Amino acid sequence: MNYTVLIVDDEAIPRKVLRDHLPWEALKVTKIFQASDGLEAVEQARLCLPDIIISDIKMPRMDGIQMAFAIREFCPHCQFIFLSGYSDKEYLKGAIKLKAASYVEKPIDLEEIKQALIDVIDELNHLQEKDNPSSQRMVFFHGRSDLDLPLNTSVFQGRQSHLDSIAESIRQRKESDTETTLHRLYREAALCEGTEPDYLRHFYRQIVFLFLTAAENYNITEITQKSDYYLYTAAGRETLSELWDALFTLSRTYFAALTYQDTDIVSRVDRYLEQHYQNPRLTVQDAAHDLGFTNTYLCAAYKKSCGRTINQHLTQLRILHAKELLSGSNQKLYEIAKNVGYANGKYFTRLFTRETGLSPKEYRERHRNER
Repeated sequence: MNYTVLIVDDEAIPRKVLRDHLPWEALKVTKIFQASDGLEAVEQARLCLPDIIISDIKMPRMDGIQMAFAIREFCPHCQFIFLSGYSDKEYLKGAIKLKAASYVEKPIDLEEIKQALIDVIDELNHLQEKDNPSSQRMVFFHGRSDLDLPLNTSVFQGRQSHLDSIAESIRQRKESDTETTLHRLYREAALCEGTEPDYLRHFYRQIVFLFLTAAENYNITEITQKSDYYLYTAAGRETLSELWDALFTLSRTYFAALTYQDTDIVSRVDRYLEQHYQNPRLTVQDAAHDLGFTNTYLCAAYKKSCGRTINQHLTQLRILHAKELLSGSNQKLYEIAKNVGYANGKYFTRLFTRETGLSPKEYRERHRNER
């Protein structure tokens, strides 16, 4: 089987690199066409009916997602490999909705694109070999194609309420509820053998995206760094059982990482504050950014773990160091205030008095008298 490829990019150099430096003959690609934007690509596709389109995702006049939906109207089996230098979740959502074959980040990595092409062409060959659609479903639902039993015609419908339920369990950090819902959906899907495997793969990707979004919010790199694996590699598994195994692995990885973060987060924040308390401009937002968390999550997780806010601990830390300086040095009060992170000496005096019941001067005199 020979294939036709359309390359779409508003920059000439990436088009030339892809055209001239990929092993097209070995991949059995015999025709290569080019377009400089989404609108031109739609017109080209009407003429050449490509099997595969490699396209930039952000282009003038018409972006890659809009172009792909337009082409799917008259070329439904065309496979898309998107290229993008933008980490934009909205584009990724569009690619998932479109059931794109792959999503590759720029700058162009020819080996990565070559592998994406190999995967797409293997899938196209696989589909060509399967003349009997029921054979594909037999493998997908039962793991083999030689079983002598009829498939039922029931069709699974993945509803938004299913996704909302999983999203809510993830948001509330309820691992048991999340996995219970996944088990229930697997049992329902396994009984609906009239469902197209591609439909269930698409539904699987929608669930994966819920975990990826949450993992990004909590900076769980064990998952975010494997997003392509879960969205594309694992989604290509031959059986429903393998597909759902990937979901359970993803769920366990996510909640295990979340638990570890909860136990470790107090020591990380405390260590950070100890290193930066002298900075009068230090904010909780700074700590969250530098530690790789969202501000809301860090504040909630810290208080949940130790019962105090980050600002309360920062104040206690600064007062502790101020006491050390008052009792062990001859620095002036405004110097001590500055050394513990307070640019305003009067504010430092009021805060110290409120927290200790003594003014800085009284604390110093009492300490010296006791000594």
